Amino acid sequence: MGKQYSLLSIAVAIFGITFTACNDAEYGIKDNSVYIAEAATTANSTVVSMEAVGTDVNVTIRLSKQVDYDVKVEVSLNPDLLDQFNDANSTSYLLLPSDHFQWTDKTIITIPAGEIGATLKIHVDNFDTQGKRYALPVVLNNVIQGDVSKSASQSQFVYVIAKPLITSVPVMKAVDGVGVRAAPTTKWEITTPQWSIEMWVRMSGYTKNNQAIFDNAGGDNEIYIRFGDANAPYNYLQIKFNGDGGKQTERDLVAGVWYHWAFVYDGSVFTLYRNGEEDFKFDPPALGDVHINGAAWISSGITYFPDQCAMSQLRFWKTAITQTQIKNNMYYEVDPTNPNLIAYWPMNEGSGDVFKDVTGNGHDATASVTSANAHTIQRWEHDVRFDK
Repeated sequence: MGKQYSLLSIAVAIFGITFTACNDAEYGIKDNSVYIAEAATTANSTVVSMEAVGTDVNVTIRLSKQVDYDVKVEVSLNPDLLDQFNDANSTSYLLLPSDHFQWTDKTIITIPAGEIGATLKIHVDNFDTQGKRYALPVVLNNVIQGDVSKSASQSQFVYVIAKPLITSVPVMKAVDGVGVRAAPTTKWEITTPQWSIEMWVRMSGYTKNNQAIFDNAGGDNEIYIRFGDANAPYNYLQIKFNGDGGKQTERDLVAGVWYHWAFVYDGSVFTLYRNGEEDFKFDPPALGDVHINGAAWISSGITYFPDQCAMSQLRFWKTAITQTQIKNNMYYEVDPTNPNLIAYWPMNEGSGDVFKDVTGNGHDATASVTSANAHTIQRWEHDVRFDK
């Protein structure tokens, strides 16, 4: 039966679902063919969240039409598919280690007579992913029994395994000039044609203009991100970049709500994403490569930052990340060894006044504490989850 891997179980569950000719036309499936149902979409992968008890990866094998005899199909894992996927999508997913699931090489799936499909259930045990993303690259091989063809376009799919963020977050407020500053305090002298910043942010209110949540000490290449400008109400986000006077969202932000923000500059166009969806884009002044000389947040001073700001998963990239990457990563950790990261502050310490830069690039950030023992970090909240 082939090599056996330990720790988990595979169960084949049979189901019957009506699949109309309309669906055949919509997905372009040939008459009387077998395919992976998850591949019958515009996506070539899906993310499966790993919970404390592990997770089940359901691989759905379908026929385009029911037949009156058993159909048997060979299913296998193909590491080459994962390599191709990583190359095409600028990802670095790893093959799921064999000791965390059980798989029989060239597993045979049977779709019984009169049924439309069957599900291969692969149980994956919980393990410490250390911020890395793992995957199962599944392919249909041969039709072992039955007068049906294998779909050419829907016979392979990548199931990505990732742990959702369940984290501690700091709740911050300005107590002096600069709330949090990353090391070194001297100029970083980093030059890049592209950049991206991601973060989760929750504001207790938008009661004052110029509540700055990030700036890069960039001079002409200033990246300055704040809530509110001169005119009330201030419940909008504004970014100033490369000398542009500032572009902003609608005035629709709600106090006490978490938002995921992603700021992306590809060398010519700037795009803002809110919760994974494009909010606006514009063409900033073209000043050549961008100079990154530092990073600070909660940085507009005690007069201009009266509200409390909870923040998490602050990532600073030297590339223009894609919308797909944003959506795939917003609820999960990313690999801190990714060479495209300038800095990555998970901000998950749970105590203290220092945020570690987990890239190893040396940009640990320190939250201010005044001589009167007033702390920028007002408190920590624990077990925060963004996907539920």
